[in-house]
Amino acid sequence: MSKKNKLFQKEFSLKFPRSAIGRKTIVLLTGFILLLTCTITGCGSSNQQQSISRENPAQEEPAQEAQSQSVPEQPDMEQPSQEEANQSQFSPILQPDPKKMESEAETAAPSPDVSSSSPSYFGTWQITSSTFGAYSAMSEEDCSALVGTRFEYFKDYAIYDDKHRLDSPQYCESTQTADDFSSIYQGTSLETLGISKDSIQVVAIENASGIGDTFYIKDENTLIIPWDGVFFEVQRISSDS
Repeated sequence: MSKKNKLFQKEFSLKFPRSAIGRKTIVLLTGFILLLTCTITGCGSSNQQQSISRENPAQEEPAQEAQSQSVPEQPDMEQPSQEEANQSQFSPILQPDPKKMESEAETAAPSPDVSSSSPSYFGTWQITSSTFGAYSAMSEEDCSALVGTRFEYFKDYAIYDDKHRLDSPQYCESTQTADDFSSIYQGTSLETLGISKDSIQVVAIENASGIGDTFYIKDENTLIIPWDGVFFEVQRISSDS
């Protein structure tokens, strides 16, 4: 019996460590498998999430690009650029030179000549001689008495016969042919007055009455004033008032 017990104990001692070792190994293997499974599962989920997160930006980028294209950027027109601000800050303000502007204006548009723009008959005149027409109501003594009589014709006033002054005179200009002149003065021609032209310019002053209210322009410095059948030749004294 004792021999059997010893054999049993020997066998139990030999079998027990083996079973213990096998259980530990199974436990370790099971834990390792679980750990490996969890690790694989976690990596897969993380990889899947990473793949989804990588796919989502690719899907969102076209939408962002379309949104950026649908709303065009509006340039700020009110704010000047930095270069312009620096130039305006340091560049001096150029002011026009009045003398230079005046000289340019004179060059572009020269000042009008008063003498050329005003009528040629404006000025101061004086009777120097007379010529009788075909019919006259004056004597030589009357004509000689009028020699030296002054006349002034200007824009603002007119003085004629040394006695009559007319403010703001209205000068009416017209042209008469040589035939009309001879018809009006009953045979007195322009040639009689030393005028070799087919026509002559005549000026009549409205609201004026007396010697000098009508005159003919013989040339720039000579007028012819008709009065009572006598033609008085009038020479220019000056052009100033």
